[in-house]
Amino acid sequence: MHAPMPLPLHSPVTLPLAVPVPETSLVPVHRVAGARFSQRCFSLLALPREAWKNQGGWTRTVASAQGADGQTDWRVSVADITAAGPFSVFEGLDRQAVMLQGARLRLRAELPEHDIHFNGAGSRAAFAGERRLVCDAPTAPTALWNVMHRRGRVRAEVAVHSDTVVHLPPARHLLIYVMSGEVELALPQGRTQGLSAGQGLHLQHIPAQALLAPCRVGSRVVVTAIR
Repeated sequence: MHAPMPLPLHSPVTLPLAVPVPETSLVPVHRVAGARFSQRCFSLLALPREAWKNQGGWTRTVASAQGADGQTDWRVSVADITAAGPFSVFEGLDRQAVMLQGARLRLRAELPEHDIHFNGAGSRAAFAGERRLVCDAPTAPTALWNVMHRRGRVRAEVAVHSDTVVHLPPARHLLIYVMSGEVELALPQGRTQGLSAGQGLHLQHIPAQALLAPCRVGSRVVVTAIR
């Protein structure tokens, strides 16, 4: 991997790259405020494909959790879209989506003024899971980072960062996916973790002062915090 590029911080920082942890491994590091911090490294293409709820496409689950009532509290997945068809309906869930790959994509609503448009990698949208949407045929093979969370019970924040150092927010769960380039996670006490395009991390109980830094120009990540 390439040496880290200069970082736009108030003082110079050097973040040496580290060898990624094995696929799907869960690594306890140290206790933070009574909870054990852990990290799981994943490769998107290694995650198993599952049929959509309406059988109209395929998805890969990155991480999810259920409440005591057995209902989904939150779910992060990547949907592969290759053809036109309806989107699944999810009662009581709010949704956020980021285009990871593709060109233009339209989700048609009952009224044209309520249509949802994606215009290339990094474009995003938020909408209620109850909305009935029909996807037009994409102009290129398309993948969407799909975040769903139970309304009134869980809060999810989704952000896309390009070529910038990110001070990661405190969250019970933090999902990081590298869309392009190379980045590095820097934790307190000198621990580091390098990631390339197509790889990601699921972090739990992340410590304060954790940084995510680009290692080359053109690095872009999507970060999802579940609170």
